[in-house]
Amino acid sequence: MAHLSWYRKYRPQNFGDVAGQSHIERTLRNAVAEGTVAHAYLFTGPRGTGKTTTARILAKALNCEKGPTPDPDETCEQCIAIAEGTHPDVHELDAASRTGVDDVREQIIGRVRYLPVRGTWKVYVIDEVHMLSLSAFNALLKTLEEPPANTIFILCTTHPHKVPETIHSRCQRFDFRRLSVEDIVSRLRFIADAENVQVADGALTLIAKHALGGMRDAITTLEQLASFGGGAIALEDVEDLLGEVDAEVLFGAAELILERDVAEAFRFVARLAEGGVDMNEFVRSLVRHFRDLFVIAAVGAGGALDTTSGDRGRLESQAARFGADRIARVLDILGRLSTELRYAADQRLAVEVALTRMARPNGDLTLEAVAERLDALEAGVPLRDVYIPAKPQEAAPPRGEPVSAPATQRHETAPPSTPRSAARPVAPDPLDIRTVKRAWPAVVEEFRKLSKTRAHVWNGTEVEVDADTLVVEFPADQAFLMEGIAAEAETVLLLRRSLKAILGVDPEVRYRLGRSGGSSPAPVPKVTVSAPAATATAPGPQPAPDTAGGVDHARLEAQLIADLGAEVLEDHMPGE
Repeated sequence: MAHLSWYRKYRPQNFGDVAGQSHIERTLRNAVAEGTVAHAYLFTGPRGTGKTTTARILAKALNCEKGPTPDPDETCEQCIAIAEGTHPDVHELDAASRTGVDDVREQIIGRVRYLPVRGTWKVYVIDEVHMLSLSAFNALLKTLEEPPANTIFILCTTHPHKVPETIHSRCQRFDFRRLSVEDIVSRLRFIADAENVQVADGALTLIAKHALGGMRDAITTLEQLASFGGGAIALEDVEDLLGEVDAEVLFGAAELILERDVAEAFRFVARLAEGGVDMNEFVRSLVRHFRDLFVIAAVGAGGALDTTSGDRGRLESQAARFGADRIARVLDILGRLSTELRYAADQRLAVEVALTRMARPNGDLTLEAVAERLDALEAGVPLRDVYIPAKPQEAAPPRGEPVSAPATQRHETAPPSTPRSAARPVAPDPLDIRTVKRAWPAVVEEFRKLSKTRAHVWNGTEVEVDADTLVVEFPADQAFLMEGIAAEAETVLLLRRSLKAILGVDPEVRYRLGRSGGSSPAPVPKVTVSAPAATATAPGPQPAPDTAGGVDHARLEAQLIADLGAEVLEDHMPGE
């Protein structure tokens, strides 16, 4: 006997066997029981969700020798003939191969007026009805509107938008839903037990997720894997054949991002590459994982989740630790990564960079990253930075001024119990005129990264060194520009950040107009950040000193973050 595919062998034979479509099955059962069956139905929905199967079950319910009944016995001649596709009164037509008006006239219009041969109802099931031509639809309209007694039409399609509205208006429409992962897993477990196939629950879950809501696809994959494994299906077999990523891998990746462990993230990607995991498939699976986290964080676990009950609790725990705003930022990065992978020369590198940006927002100049750093600051949690370890001491210039922390360092500069006065100042590195002159273009470029709108002020400038002071010399015709910059403490702070990043020193800065012009000092106070959860200060307007000669740190921090967010927003405005 020829082999019968499992999706045909285990096709549901009654309304109770159809998975995931209870709203449709209940309506049809009641219609049969009450004798209110419509003359035309339109079944729509994704492939493999039970449209044609439900049409056959409705035909059996109407023609069963004990019926019409919502529970056909499946043993009478009528039910058996319908299940085998040999009943003369149940016509299954493939509209994809019979698209023309002549086919409709021959197969339907010319035969519909004849009475049923064996049963009590004539049933026309037209599959892929959207493939009919417009002329064929028009020829069918009158027959569909007023069919003979005891005749019903069931139109099935995966593209209801391609069916004319004149057809819609003559039919009762039923929308078949995508099947949930749990519904598919339950059915696959039943089939695996019936076929004596040993398969782990984790493997069934991967098969169900890969099917994307289609039962037929899931059963076909299960049969293929059973043949591959010789009656036993291992989780590794599913991963190798389908390229799907196990839930444990996704939870592990999310945990690395949550803990901001960049070093382990690189090792994680290395293990994926060594295991031959497709980076595109990994990113798609990670997007689905964070989508579930976002739904839970936004509206709770009662939202639209496509996962098993076993994973739901773990998702709720991770979502509570992430928060909706941070998950939204991760999804934004993953969306850009999905596009970049299409053209990336090195997909592994693209994934590593993206994971780093997700884990540490320190180097990500976006509004979302700034907001995340501000949240961490308010919560008193330092952001981890594995590339630049915290230094126990920071350099300070003479005259007792405190030192500004570099922008790349986000660590605490002193333990919580250490008072501000306990930090011992260290003499700054001396300025070397040759090094400074060679590095000045790089300093200007670093300044441009921090503020594109202010970088033009350094065009045509030169630098000199006067002891431990950096002298910026402006052209003789730029006196007004020099005086304006000298009055802007924020510009000086940006310049000193750039000097610290390129030269590793944080000198005093003076301005000079040509070699014969006078100097214009830029007395900008340096800021020390030594609170337990403080981050390095970004450039901002000069705050008013308090009575002790210090700085209002909270006010400065808020203003600097607001200014940085405004710059990022300006860079992303259309037309810029």
